[in-house]
Amino acid sequence: MRKVKGLAVAVVAVFLLVGVGVAFAEAPYHIGIVTGTVSQGEDELRGAERLIEEYGSATNGGIIQHITYPDNFMQEMETTISQIAGLTDDPLMKAIIVNQSIPGTTEAFRRVKERRPDILCFAGEPHEDPGVIESVADLAINVHNIYRGYLIPLAAKKMGATDFVHISFPRHMSYELLSRRRNIMEVACNDIGLKFHFETAP
Repeated sequence: MRKVKGLAVAVVAVFLLVGVGVAFAEAPYHIGIVTGTVSQGEDELRGAERLIEEYGSATNGGIIQHITYPDNFMQEMETTISQIAGLTDDPLMKAIIVNQSIPGTTEAFRRVKERRPDILCFAGEPHEDPGVIESVADLAINVHNIYRGYLIPLAAKKMGATDFVHISFPRHMSYELLSRRRNIMEVACNDIGLKFHFETAP
């Protein structure tokens, strides 16, 4: 599913560029794709590889410039920010897509906009709160976590569950939408007769 979302964000960027008069035949622009490594999220990485297959690598005359952020991104946030902002060094860069948009993406986009306001910034599956990432991203795309707070327990109930276990960890529970989804799940479970349990993962 994430692979599809990542591709969808990239395709939106490509079509927006085409919409402002850039033709594929000319290809006088590059699109930066930023993902995690295989250990962080294989789907996003494979999505980026697929885009390179479709549109070619910027290093070989194509469109896509792909970079990965560090696995230990919470401790290496400045590295992540510098990597994303560093894409502005390419004079042909016209759009940057980060998926997943881990913490630090907002600051990276701010630096991008300071250096190159012409570059479009797209955030796929942002980890930062909506009001934060939307202050600088041209487009932020995520699943509808509020609805999922209702729909996931309901689906579990329809499948015959009697208990619902939500497993997460403190960093994710510090995210506005994930925390709100968890709280909605607890209320929804109470409303439909499921026993709600919350567990913390390492």
